[in-house]
Amino acid sequence: MKIQTSGTTLMNKLKYFIGITAISFLMAIPASAHWSVTERVGQSTKDFTISRDEVVDNLESNKLYALVEYGVIAKVFVWNEKDPSNFVTTYTPGSLLPLDLLEELVFVAKMPDSLTVSYTKEDGSVGVEPINHGDAITVVEVLDQPNSPSNVPTYVNPTEIISSSTNADYSTTLVLKPIENTDPNKTVEVQVISQGLSYTSIATDNSSNPISINNLPSDSLVTIQQVIRDVQTSEETVLQNILTRTPDAQIPLVDNARDVVSDKKEIAAPTSVVTVNSDSGSRSAIVSFQPINNFDLTRTSASIIVVGPGGSTTSVGVDGYGGSVNINDLALDSRYTVSMVIRDLASGEETIIRGANL
Repeated sequence: MKIQTSGTTLMNKLKYFIGITAISFLMAIPASAHWSVTERVGQSTKDFTISRDEVVDNLESNKLYALVEYGVIAKVFVWNEKDPSNFVTTYTPGSLLPLDLLEELVFVAKMPDSLTVSYTKEDGSVGVEPINHGDAITVVEVLDQPNSPSNVPTYVNPTEIISSSTNADYSTTLVLKPIENTDPNKTVEVQVISQGLSYTSIATDNSSNPISINNLPSDSLVTIQQVIRDVQTSEETVLQNILTRTPDAQIPLVDNARDVVSDKKEIAAPTSVVTVNSDSGSRSAIVSFQPINNFDLTRTSASIIVVGPGGSTTSVGVDGYGGSVNINDLALDSRYTVSMVIRDLASGEETIIRGANL
């Protein structure tokens, strides 16, 4: 494949489980990636800081990377130019990355092989944060003190993976065991996030009964997390696993229905008109999109996706004829990203056309 480059018991944040687990398909020796994280109890996504030398100019085979789109991790992958599930077609090389335009660009960063960052907490103990889809990335010229304390304990994944399987349509399924919730004022959801920030979210019955997550991509790293919400305060607790690889469904090589590079050049970005609802104290948006050339519903799907604080996502399926969708209940003082995601149904390849922020 050719690569084109262009210039917060249930009351506390329990995602701070400690330590690191081994990931069987990765190297046992941790990489010397310069990543840093600040302890932020109560925050569902994390802000990591990396040095510029972690942003790559060119991809190397069998290396672990994060595709960062507009300051957010959209995909984590081991690069193999012969693997059709790893579609990374355009990114800004690290040597050309203007740090003041970070949220306007797409780049690729080296990942630590542990898929985690260890750090010293405010109480002096060692904590570990897993790196996951939707986490924010800030790049600085030099990272003076990377978080790399010694005596890092073992990380315990909060969500048990009971089984994994492949399906006839080359998708995969994970069966997960949620935590048991006995607090009537709280609800629990199991979420899986895959490449392109594609969310699957299923509410539990507050028991530990297994839940199946279907239609996941083959041989891909996915985020597994549980979200505990206080129905009275709306406070959320997020429990994250270390990134998990789905089974390999052995997808045959197929011709793609679309060309990513051409689509990014030819398809207009979605546009938005925002109004303020004075009665509810929220915002609404009408997101419009232009026709998608050569769109075949039997081979391609398209969605308008709006991602807000903490990874909250609204996804609306659209056709290829152009039109508009309504997005409601947007917070007044929060930033949202708007994208059109076009997916090849045979190969799973996704093209993301970014619109202006809301």
